[in-house]
Amino acid sequence: MTNEMSLVREARLLQEIQLLNETVVKDLDELVRHAGMSALARQYSANRKKHTEIGFNLFELVSDHYYRETFHSDILHAFLDPSGKHQGREEYVRRFLQFLRSKHGAKINLSHYANVQVEKEKGKIDILIKDETSMRAVILENKINGAPDQPRQIPGYLRHVRTIGYACDAIIYLRLNGNTGPDQMGWTDDDRKQVADLLLIVSAYDGTENDLLNGWVLKCDDASRNRDAQFILRQYGNIIRKLGENVMNKPIMEKFLKIMVEGENFKTALSLRAMLDDLTLYRVERIIDRFKGDLLPFRKIANYQDYDAYFTGLPWKDADFGIDIVVEPELYSFQFWDRIDRDGLKGHAKTMLKEMGQLSDYTCEGGQFKKAFGFPSGEQALIEHISAFKKKLGERVLSN
Repeated sequence: MTNEMSLVREARLLQEIQLLNETVVKDLDELVRHAGMSALARQYSANRKKHTEIGFNLFELVSDHYYRETFHSDILHAFLDPSGKHQGREEYVRRFLQFLRSKHGAKINLSHYANVQVEKEKGKIDILIKDETSMRAVILENKINGAPDQPRQIPGYLRHVRTIGYACDAIIYLRLNGNTGPDQMGWTDDDRKQVADLLLIVSAYDGTENDLLNGWVLKCDDASRNRDAQFILRQYGNIIRKLGENVMNKPIMEKFLKIMVEGENFKTALSLRAMLDDLTLYRVERIIDRFKGDLLPFRKIANYQDYDAYFTGLPWKDADFGIDIVVEPELYSFQFWDRIDRDGLKGHAKTMLKEMGQLSDYTCEGGQFKKAFGFPSGEQALIEHISAFKKKLGERVLSN
């Protein structure tokens, strides 16, 4: 009777486990098929691929400064000002005006800026590009760090420029990302009418040729003859790219958050993450299962720390050849080496690959010869490569 009760309990437990697994799989399937989820994941992945590691960057070392409102105005003014220490004279401001004309349709006649001057924080205007001969001007309002607009700020700037006798050719509203214009709260109808034909909204970085980075900064870098100026432009460009990419990911994460708070989606996502973590071990075990009955010319295949399926036990002369299949989230790394000669100083692994006619198929790092296969698209190619390599390696070892 006791055995029968035990069997019943085990059967019920198995049924519950099966039901639980079916529920988890069903929830995962629904999450993956969630409307917009795939598109959101692709968009996020694309942004991550574009992300640039800016490395050793002067501006990051003083990161508390580049978050200040005046930081970008200081950098822009330093290059736009023809009398600046960059030694480029009018080259940078001329390219900036060309950028506004060609990429944003600004109605600017470059001949009106033959005697150009650039001022910062005059009349509270961030940057004013002007020419006292033609009496023409361009207003640049810097909002890269997202500073809020003051009441009637842009109309006030336009009125100031006209009051001191200049005709305004364009008002540049420089944002970090996006195309949202200035806050028009408190504006009169006349304000809107006066500003409308002059206002140009420019992104510092949105990944297109029309942004400030690609349309001006990088082009100035190419044209600069001053090595110090080149260095600053490159470092500044990397900061703009980094700040812009961070902003571009925020809307994606906001949409993702909304999906995660629906029903059991968050718990399901955690289960999916755990399964993805376990997938590395599963892929290692699959390789071991595939070749444990097909070891030759090796004697053993085993799992090293749940990320490496390794073949071992192939002595040749005073070498001991081995293959490691290192499993990473997005690829497999096929690695051939002499386990006795980790640094490759004796050169037996290299010699063997030469005899096999396959040395050029691999990259060499120390004493290891490597070849990458993507996952999941390259998995079958990896299996075929292992089989072909083992066969050819065995033939060469036997022939010696």
